[in-house]
Amino acid sequence: MQATALRHFRNITAGLAATGLLIAGTVPAQASERPIDITGYSASSITVADSNCHYVSVKASSKVKNDYVDSYASIDVTRNGGLVHSLWFENRKITNRALICPSWDGLGTYKVGPADVSASYSYWDSYFGFEDTDYVDYTDRTSKSFYVRGKTKSSLTAKRSGSKVSLTAKAQVYSPEKYRYGQYNAKKAKFQVKSGNSWKTLKTVTLKKGTAKLTVKQSKKKTYRLSIPTATWAAATNSKSISK
Repeated sequence: MQATALRHFRNITAGLAATGLLIAGTVPAQASERPIDITGYSASSITVADSNCHYVSVKASSKVKNDYVDSYASIDVTRNGGLVHSLWFENRKITNRALICPSWDGLGTYKVGPADVSASYSYWDSYFGFEDTDYVDYTDRTSKSFYVRGKTKSSLTAKRSGSKVSLTAKAQVYSPEKYRYGQYNAKKAKFQVKSGNSWKTLKTVTLKKGTAKLTVKQSKKKTYRLSIPTATWAAATNSKSISK
């Protein structure tokens, strides 16, 4: 009976507060608009050589205000603006992993965030003389990119004719959508020659139809290779070296 009367009385006073009829000092102190802020994410990029779905572990760091009590959130994982997966965030921890299916969603850049947050906070109810809790909903725009790359393969062949050496490079990348390797038109691929303990770049090229060629004038026997850097959707690769 007393509890019912108290709830009824509090409803009345809440209505009075909304209309400004309560005297100064009886309204609860202003609480934090954002009791918790997500300050960053960590997510490992992966390289795939099959068409299966893969789990990616994601962690979040956060900071809280003095009146923070608890929180939960739904965190978007997207690619090209399309939703791929939703992560559950509870009491400052991500409680599951992102399920990534490259055969459906493709290779390339993925993004964690934003998050729809619901956080509870405490405040001192000066009218009733005790500490109470309430909650607030908001969107946290913190984000982090990670990459899903296809595994790559490369090869280099060489033919000598007198003082000239003809090099032919080929590259492939795994395509989850096609369930196989396909031609890789890699950019900034480097034909290199061994010089002491390091590699010297002879020419930087873009492969066409997965192939690139180079002829060099070299009378002495040298060791060559092809080096392809990491792309957002394809892993790096170095061919086996070949001497000619």
